[in-house]
Amino acid sequence: MPQTEPLGALQYRFENGEAELAILARAYYRNDQRIQWSGGETVFGVESVFSPKIKLNIQPSTLQLNGEFYLNQPYDKNIYLNNSERQSYSANYKIDSFEISQLNMSWKWQNIEFRAGKFETPFGHCLVPLMSNLKTDAPFIRTESILWRQTGFLLRWTPSVWEIDVAVVNGCTGLDTNSMKAVVGRIGMNFGYFQWGVSGLYQDGIGSEEMKEYKNHAGFDVAVRFGNWILSAEGIYDEYGLRRSFNPTNIFWEKSIYYRQINKADGVPITGFGYYIDLNYCQGAFLFDLNYGEFYPEQLNRQDYPQHDFVNRRLLTKIGWNFNQFLQWYGAIIIENDNYIAQEGRPRRGLYFLSGIKFEF
Repeated sequence: MPQTEPLGALQYRFENGEAELAILARAYYRNDQRIQWSGGETVFGVESVFSPKIKLNIQPSTLQLNGEFYLNQPYDKNIYLNNSERQSYSANYKIDSFEISQLNMSWKWQNIEFRAGKFETPFGHCLVPLMSNLKTDAPFIRTESILWRQTGFLLRWTPSVWEIDVAVVNGCTGLDTNSMKAVVGRIGMNFGYFQWGVSGLYQDGIGSEEMKEYKNHAGFDVAVRFGNWILSAEGIYDEYGLRRSFNPTNIFWEKSIYYRQINKADGVPITGFGYYIDLNYCQGAFLFDLNYGEFYPEQLNRQDYPQHDFVNRRLLTKIGWNFNQFLQWYGAIIIENDNYIAQEGRPRRGLYFLSGIKFEF
């Protein structure tokens, strides 16, 4: 399976339990021409991940504390914000230096597990290796629709080959800002060499603020393993967009560059369908990943935002090479459709490049 999280190297065993700490650090160069109008498209940067775990064996059950903490290098404060359109994207460059990616308590008894806290969203099953804390090097439906993390309570049941997850969560990456809550879950089967699943997320209510967004989707995932190869795919039916009329240039939170935050009609979501297919090969020191996906948005035929209606086609390829057990070089390229007028009235460029050195201990 492609490695997406650090392996614990620092371990301490004690009576009735053990503690583990994994450390990962990256130094990278990123060039994102999809935002070439911003003045912040090409950067050098550093980031790291600390993943502590404490496991207690309390017969007949197991209690575990899981953490995953990101240290991120923020942007400088002088982001180019000379007009309202640029200003509406300013939150995209407000990166937290310290980020709680995961922090949860897990109680497990036989094939039943209960988690409380912030955990990986139990929607689908993404096997694409990630090479960035920001997770920008992922398929479209993973960067634009499905949230990587949720906060709440999760119940997992794994009888035999079945995998059943149900969770009540905030429906956002941080603390909730209103009384809306979401229910998310997945049911599937895992035979080792083959697995499949279906997932769903539904968020109740509309909240009290006009800028709230639809975040409902249903999807499937499938994967086949043969030797050092993994062939996997995910697809979703997506409901998105602003619940009420709101001027997108007044957006002060993170904004999609694909014009997903517009209003079709009050109380009516925008719909779309997306998928990707991924082929991964990992052998010894070498890692290769090839991914292609498409997202088909509902055709709104709006003259003010015609960019929304374009089908997004994303080709993603990654390569990694381990110099030794601690040090790896990695690279990723994203190629998307372009040549249409986007932000700042400029022709869009659909190229993203990432390369760096990773230290893992």
